[in-house]
Amino acid sequence: MDRSYKQFLVVAELGNISQAATYLGLSQPTLTSSMKKLEASFDVPLFIRKSKGVELTEYGQLLQEQALELQRRHDSLLHQMADLKERKTEKIKMGTGDAWWEVFVKQALQQYSTSNPSISIQLEFGNHLKLMDMLIHGQIDLFVGHEIIGLSRRCNVSFIPLLQDKEALFVHQSHPLLVNKGSEKDTEIYPLLQVTPDSDTYQHLIENPQPKQLERERKKVSERIVYEINSLTASVDILATTTAVMPYPLSMAEYFLRANIVPLPLVQDAQTGTVGIYHLNEPLVDHVSDIKQQLITNGQQVNV
Repeated sequence: MDRSYKQFLVVAELGNISQAATYLGLSQPTLTSSMKKLEASFDVPLFIRKSKGVELTEYGQLLQEQALELQRRHDSLLHQMADLKERKTEKIKMGTGDAWWEVFVKQALQQYSTSNPSISIQLEFGNHLKLMDMLIHGQIDLFVGHEIIGLSRRCNVSFIPLLQDKEALFVHQSHPLLVNKGSEKDTEIYPLLQVTPDSDTYQHLIENPQPKQLERERKKVSERIVYEINSLTASVDILATTTAVMPYPLSMAEYFLRANIVPLPLVQDAQTGTVGIYHLNEPLVDHVSDIKQQLITNGQQVNV
């Protein structure tokens, strides 16, 4: 991908040439000169200069959209080249949240692998924004996760809904809220444990931040102790030794029971979300299309 386009994307995302120059390891005059040359090459203004930074013009917005698509295709090409070099022309590259792995993805992948033993597999776990970033950069072909509310329209993806999930609040079975039969309001005085929470690194994928902000306010994230854990196994360990409360899909109740972790019988109007499959808006190769269909079949059979 052209260096000036990469520089432009950083300036567009940060909205400040000085900050972009620091991020890129360039001097501000060098980056300013590069952006002026880019504008001259198109013979249109790409930025509106303001006292505290820059904003994209309609020409700049168009270039950002096309440059992001170019970057994604370039990254995808690099990964395909690497696969060919390793003689792995047929490879499942997919992502999933930890919950959906246990609920149905593991079984779907096992069934597919049994029927297709020569297929290589690359499996990524993580937060849905992280997996979305990997998807649009060609690092994975699809992923299973919650529907992302407020997702940027620049993400050229399709979402296939599979099931509706309810959120529960999980605690260790000896938690004070269970022993003392506390009220729903009492949950707010205990630490909040967030498994694979959203990272600031991927906030550029969100066009409308309000839904996620409302979610943070509902959980009173700014007003309580918060444990942010990027491992489900570690989260279970922490729940077993603390009074933390963990919001997580209710469909994982049976799995957590093995570790004496149980849902609180407190939430009257539980939060619900749609779980499904994300993939790019382009034709899928046969083996990716096949695993997608296997995931659809297994996902739609889940009882939640």
